[in-house]
Amino acid sequence: MSSDLILVHGLFRLADASAARDTDADNVRRSRAFAELGSALGVRDYDCVDGSKKAMANRLLRLARGTAPAVDAVEIIGLDAASFRASLREESTRAHWREMASCAPYGFDASRSFILIGAPLQLLEGSADGQRVIWFGRGLAELSEAEFVAHYTGRHGPLVAGYAKHLGLRRYRQVPAGEAALCEALRELGLGQASAPAVFAELVVGPPRLTLASLRARRQATREIKIDEQRHIDFQRSMLLLA
Repeated sequence: MSSDLILVHGLFRLADASAARDTDADNVRRSRAFAELGSALGVRDYDCVDGSKKAMANRLLRLARGTAPAVDAVEIIGLDAASFRASLREESTRAHWREMASCAPYGFDASRSFILIGAPLQLLEGSADGQRVIWFGRGLAELSEAEFVAHYTGRHGPLVAGYAKHLGLRRYRQVPAGEAALCEALRELGLGQASAPAVFAELVVGPPRLTLASLRARRQATREIKIDEQRHIDFQRSMLLLA
């Protein structure tokens, strides 16, 4: 379902509480709150991505790509922009956001968790069947955030999407961070307080065709993508998550 805005909530669990909590029950309770309260607040769709079932694969991937430790969970929330903005103006609906989406009641660490809101860029529509990859990107120190986002959305995304057939890429969506005032309003209600990455991306990947020509094309694609990554991505401050 298309949305005017996407709210992405990167969540870290409280270290001293994680062992004692029933995280599955917390996830169910949180999902139920979104189902019961969300529609009146402009929530069109809600998805919670948890990488815990692929913890070993994520550790190996992080070491291989040199990325930062990933979030424990990611909420991806499609929003009707007008209804969402209106919900932040009334104390009664603000209270619903606090009940539904704040961190502490569900065992999440607000000081480490973060939110970003932006208009989604759908670079590739396709099947949702395959390996789901979540990415939070930050730019090199010599780039401003605006320069990084412009390169990532205007150059890198189309480059990757253009090689979709050879990479096995089936779906690709980016959400550049924006709407700082809306994020600040949600932080006041107990959502993630930490500085957010500049961009969020969600990809679905499956096995590509294995022919001699396709293998050559895939090597070329991988080479070009890697060169482009080196121009603008700070991997040590970015996060990659298999879900």
